[in-house]
Amino acid sequence: MVKLSEEVAEALKAANGEALSVEVPGFDRQFVVVEQSEYDAAMEALAFQRNVELICEGVADVEAGRVMPLHEAMEQIRQELGFPRRQTT
Repeated sequence: MVKLSEEVAEALKAANGEALSVEVPGFDRQFVVVEQSEYDAAMEALAFQRNVELICEGVADVEAGRVMPLHEAMEQIRQELGFPRRQTT
């Protein structure tokens, strides 16, 4: 964890919980400081949104017929990961 300068600490206090835009001298970017709980909630919402998009893609694949039997899919995954071929008895 990095300790903030007095100037940034005072600006955070004055922001009263609102996000604070911070410039870093010699660095051509801006950063935003937010409370950890807000950051966590934003990351959780983003992950949820990504999951919904992936599920929608999967449903579209099924509806378009882009599917294969599970055993074929598992064999393809094994090959791509370099695992030995599964022995069938």
